Amino acid sequence: MLERAVALLEGAEAGVATGSGMSALYTAILALAPRPATIVATRELYGGTAALLRQDLEPAGYEVHFLDFGDLEAVTNSMEGAGLVLAETITNPLCHVPDLEAIGAMARERQIPFLVDNTFASPILCRPLELGATVVMHSATKYLGGHSDLVAGVIVGGTEVMGAARARSVRTGTPLGPFEAWLALRGLRTLDLRMRRHSDSSLALARAMQTMPGVERVHHPLLEGSPSRAVALRLLPEGAGGMMAFDLEGGRAAVQRMMDRLQLVTFAASLGGVETTISYPEITSHRSMTAEERAELGVGPGTVRVSVGIEDADDVIGDVAQAIG
Repeated sequence: MLERAVALLEGAEAGVATGSGMSALYTAILALAPRPATIVATRELYGGTAALLRQDLEPAGYEVHFLDFGDLEAVTNSMEGAGLVLAETITNPLCHVPDLEAIGAMARERQIPFLVDNTFASPILCRPLELGATVVMHSATKYLGGHSDLVAGVIVGGTEVMGAARARSVRTGTPLGPFEAWLALRGLRTLDLRMRRHSDSSLALARAMQTMPGVERVHHPLLEGSPSRAVALRLLPEGAGGMMAFDLEGGRAAVQRMMDRLQLVTFAASLGGVETTISYPEITSHRSMTAEERAELGVGPGTVRVSVGIEDADDVIGDVAQAIG
């Protein structure tokens, strides 16, 4: 039921549910590129995805090219001979939006499978299959479930590739359990309402934080001045979801001080729930990277990722303001 529901929401023929977002990603990669191949991936990946590519797939013979997907010419040049292209609808943690439509067209022209992680946007805000993706994956632990009480993953796409994915998932023991599937289905019933509230509140917080003392930079794709704004307005016309990030002056010490003072907002390594949470990429999502690798992405010691929930936006803004002030 969950597989059919997510496939319907994404406009896909079929789906496969797995025990986690990472198992969904791994299953999708191996279904699309079952033998060692060149993978062209955005360098702004969730840290766990980057670690999977570097620590598991590269030793197995895959070659991974990490690129700035904002540079379409570089992406085009790297597709020569590639076996898979991998992107995120909204990147983790700095919330950039690559031009999936342009990248999808380039991949389709070269008959290269295109895998898109749509976790941050959900099918309410973006349907990557309509933009040229071959397979779309979700960590259903996040927005699809929406209540921070399950771990699950879902991939959707054409019947043939989903058949290959299902067979591999069964052989490797990653199918999702029935209770978690029931929880995710329960969450889907309110997905449309939640995503619109998440989107409105995250943009309100991002705008408010631009004038808060001690905030060096705010990352949200719909902010005026964002490098992704033009693409986000085109690909995400109904909102950019609940994710945003910011950089605090003073680095780790300033982040710790803020976390000690927060009252409504809580620290959590995950995201996408009804409650507002913050995460510190240096020790959570991007801990597998070196400081130099994080700095190259723009993730510094003062970078904080925020998953804005569905509480009253003014309450969230007030809590963050008093914690930083």
